[in-house]
Amino acid sequence: MGNNTRTRELHVKLSQIISRKAILPNIKAANKKGVVQELVTVLKKSASGENFSVTEIVNAIMTREKVGSTGVGGGVAIPHAKHDSIKGIIGAFGRVEGGLDFDSVDGAPVELVFLMLASPDKNEDYLKVLRGTMGAIKQPHFCNFLRKAKTAKDIEEIFKDTEDMVKV
Repeated sequence: MGNNTRTRELHVKLSQIISRKAILPNIKAANKKGVVQELVTVLKKSASGENFSVTEIVNAIMTREKVGSTGVGGGVAIPHAKHDSIKGIIGAFGRVEGGLDFDSVDGAPVELVFLMLASPDKNEDYLKVLRGTMGAIKQPHFCNFLRKAKTAKDIEEIFKDTEDMVKV
């Protein structure tokens, strides 16, 4: 019948990649590196089964940012990196009140940050997760709801509601 692994679809939900413990509704950092540092730190505390150096991951993400900004426009950034110390695909989410400069493609300040990390051997699934995140961002009202949400639980619920509309 053929090899089914090439055509398999990834059915990973945003809420499975980003746990409630990895959601920061009020990031305090004032610059891009500070935001990344805050999100990687919370991810280190919340990602069970993962053991990585916060400094190494922050450096990997900032190196990736030099290739091209992950500020995708509309007040959203998706900093991401692959690193040998990561076993699976994990993520964190943060909201920056008032936004900050992220060298976005549209020049707009970034308020919503989806940080994604993956093992280098998970490349295909990693790319699907990034595409799915972009699909969620394009859904009507998704970003507006995230901007208005009060708590990590509220944000997690928005992720779950959107998962029904977008295959991540």
